[in-house]
Formats: sequence, structure tokens, C-alpha cells
Amino acid sequence: MVDVKSFDCFPTAINQFSLEINHEPIIEIVNLPSDLPDQLFRENNFKPLVNGIFEATTKVLEKQQYQYDKIEITNMWANKLNSGESHPPHTHSNNFLSGVYYLKAGKTAPIQFFDPRPAANVLQPRNTPNWHNSSMIQFDSVEGSGYIFPSWLQHWVPPTKEYRISVSWNILLRGNYGKQGTLQNAHI
Repeated sequence: MVDVKSFDCFPTAINQFSLEINHEPIIEIVNLPSDLPDQLFRENNFKPLVNGIFEATTKVLEKQQYQYDKIEITNMWANKLNSGESHPPHTHSNNFLSGVYYLKAGKTAPIQFFDPRPAANVLQPRNTPNWHNSSMIQFDSVEGSGYIFPSWLQHWVPPTKEYRISVSWNILLRGNYGKQGTLQNAHI
């Protein structure tokens, strides 16, 4: 008998959270006929969402054992997609974590994340897709839930079959980066 041990090395964590907040005041602002600023988190109606984001982010950072002085939302914006619309593949440069929260959504408007390992697609035998062998992972958009993920993780929203409203944001950690005395450190 062969004993096989598996180790999940260098994981990329995608964290899901749920909030029980009133979406209507947020949707009212999102549906205003003007260009939406990227500073939505400063609006009073967004306070319950912002507080939930800070709480969820704190839990993620504790679990991953990061040290920081302060969590800062650098920007926040709304995304509205009509049937047939999509968001092309992208990342969120110059931030540490990013997230999305669904105000109006359905299972036909998922978010998809690409495998970040450069060599992961060099040789792909046929398989039954699962968490360990897929080059893309999909999460359904569910009203009242959101995801927090590394800002460098490439993702997109394929063409949706229904109307979808989400709020996205970026987070930067204020504090020390790198190891002191290595000439590879900074205080941000």
C-alpha cells in the first residue's frame, strides 16, 4: 500500500463573507444618473457596508497572520451590468486586497478567477475540473454576499444573463512592509 500525503502550498485565498444590511439606500445612490465617484465609502448610506468590509477584512488578515497598523480603503465604486455585458480580465494594481459585494445578483453573473501560477497551463492532461486542477475558479454572485481576494489575482465577469449591481473596493495596509534591516523594507 502506498501512503500519499498532499500539501496545499502557496495558496491563493479567496474569502467569502455575508452581510445583513439594507441595500436600498445604497442602490438609490448607485442608480443616480451621474458618474459614480470612486469614493463611495465616504457616503453615509454606505456606512453599514463599509463597517462590514472592515470587519470581514480584519478577520481575513487575522487568519492569514498579517501585521499592520491600519486598514485603508483606497477607493470604492459601483458596477452595473445589464444582460450581455461583462467586465474584461483585470487586476487591481497598487493595492493589497480587493473585494466585491453584491447588491443585486444572480447565479448567471458569476465572478471568475484565473490560476495565478505562470506555468500552470503549460501541460494540461484531460481532467474532471476541481479545486486542484482547474485553471479558473468560479463563484456565483449572491445578493448580500461578497468576496475579498489579493489585488494581484486576475479575474473577470463573463457576459451576464441578468441585471447585476455590485460594489467593489481596494484596500491598502498601512504599516511596515518587508523585514527590517534587509534594505527590502518600507513603511507605507
